[in-house]
Amino acid sequence: MRRRTAGAAAVLALALGAAGCGSSGGAADRRVLALDTARTRLQQLVDGTTGALTPAVRYADDAFRAVPHENAARDDDGTARLTLRRYVLTEVSAANRPRLLAQVRAYWQGLGYALPATDSPDEASAAAPDGTGVTVTVGVPGNVTVVAGAWVPDPGGIAPFGPAPSPLPTGADGSLDTMPRFRDPAWS
Repeated sequence: MRRRTAGAAAVLALALGAAGCGSSGGAADRRVLALDTARTRLQQLVDGTTGALTPAVRYADDAFRAVPHENAARDDDGTARLTLRRYVLTEVSAANRPRLLAQVRAYWQGLGYALPATDSPDEASAAAPDGTGVTVTVGVPGNVTVVAGAWVPDPGGIAPFGPAPSPLPTGADGSLDTMPRFRDPAWS
């Protein structure tokens, strides 16, 4: 569980960075999208990113999550970071992970997204011109997570659009279990 929690925190940090969240920037330094616009864009980002993978992979989506942003004085600045997380449930072998990341980078480049100057063997990220961002991360045990994020006016709740669209995989103890469980000869 500790690895999954650390991985989720790393993915969130990467998603924030991909969409232009600086450590000193205030709400004026970032583009804030209307809540419904952001919802549509984030869904498009995760759908397009996983849709770019050939052959297709199996996945599960979490609910949209909103985390209020605080300024340096720890006051809510009226904005929140809206994220959508997709967990790839198809096993991707270590030998195929570079191909997976290359496919998503190529897709994002084709859309004109800004990519970091340096590549990482465990992650790929991009920022869209509209201020949304997306990150694909391969965790230590081989789990692949897609996170799309955007700044929105604070919706006043952590799950502004309700629960996950379908039940997320859980372990025997009832905790979230997003480890890949489906094999595919092309990926596994």
